[in-house]
Amino acid sequence: MIQESGPWRVELLGTAERLAKRKSQRRWTDRTEFLIERDVMVGAYSVRRLKESFKVSDNLANRTWPVRVHDPCGPVADVHNSHKIWDLYDLENGRDVELSLTNVCNQVIHSWVWGFSVQEDGCGLDGIFVSSDKKRKKCLYFLSIDMLVDLFRSVGEEDIYRIEMRRDETGEMRFTRIVGRRFGEEAVETFELPDDVKSALSNL
Repeated sequence: MIQESGPWRVELLGTAERLAKRKSQRRWTDRTEFLIERDVMVGAYSVRRLKESFKVSDNLANRTWPVRVHDPCGPVADVHNSHKIWDLYDLENGRDVELSLTNVCNQVIHSWVWGFSVQEDGCGLDGIFVSSDKKRKKCLYFLSIDMLVDLFRSVGEEDIYRIEMRRDETGEMRFTRIVGRRFGEEAVETFELPDDVKSALSNL
């Protein structure tokens, strides 16, 4: 479990800035594709890791994110053809849906199918196509760069200022509420943790 979230958030903000610049990038190399995949993959893992460590507020954890979904129209994606997404999925048609924060991250982290989408002029990055090992037979997701930048920035800029905990029926301490704000914003409310909760947190 992450104890100090600051370095993770700083890295997420750096990732968001690098991805935002890819929208206007004119020159592409094999290394460019590696760097983009690395940033998206590590960013998604960082977000999920922060959430699982209770470093993401309830509001942000419950927020949904817009993606586009494409149905399969050809052979099943497998180890031989997964890079030929234009033959496997109907990229000409799609529908807009929303995924949870966890589902977006999982599609990236467990991606079986992966591809890039560039803008109409063939230069700047528009987004990525992904589908996890569990979803590859059902659909392909398009994640826009704007959405990914927004997601990474939202988590990176968050400051958790209030938490509530209580013990369950087995005596184990559980988080029951996590409240956050953007860094620099005034807290909606102030809250002092009880001494027993402070002690429990220090022992995590």
